[in-house]
Amino acid sequence: MTARYFAFGANVHPATLARRKIEPLRQTPARLDGHRLVFDMPGIPLFEPAFASVRPADDHVWGVLYDLSLEAMGRLRSFEGAYGETEVEVDSGGERVSARVFVTRRRHRERRPSRRYLRVITEGGRLRGLPEAWIARLAAHPSVYVPGAHEAWGAAFSLVDRVHRLFVPPERRS
Repeated sequence: MTARYFAFGANVHPATLARRKIEPLRQTPARLDGHRLVFDMPGIPLFEPAFASVRPADDHVWGVLYDLSLEAMGRLRSFEGAYGETEVEVDSGGERVSARVFVTRRRHRERRPSRRYLRVITEGGRLRGLPEAWIARLAAHPSVYVPGAHEAWGAAFSLVDRVHRLFVPPERRS
């Protein structure tokens, strides 16, 4: 059995999934209509002020539709625990399919994401074949940059995932 998951933030980047030891069975570009990309998940002040989510709106969001094993989906849930999870319909190559998506549990004020975080999403989008117009839209989004702090955070970011594994319940580890 598999689970379908629609990624629109850092999880579009293959390196993010690889660092988390999540191997998609399949991936394809997909579009979520009737929503817009927002950065309203509170993050870590100075380093990562906000993370991505989606909200209903007269807009669309491009991302990646992944087919994951149930084990991989459970692993992903352990990393995305601050988010709520819901079902959406996405357009994948002209076909409408249901997929799970992580969204903020309640609305927070929107913030500017870090330049590093936007770079991860845009690079991942390019690697996964998302439309160039979407990549340009992301690249033009206002962001924050704190010299020194962001370099240090970028260099140490993979440690966050490693530390996270220490707190993942044994039944959710792979």
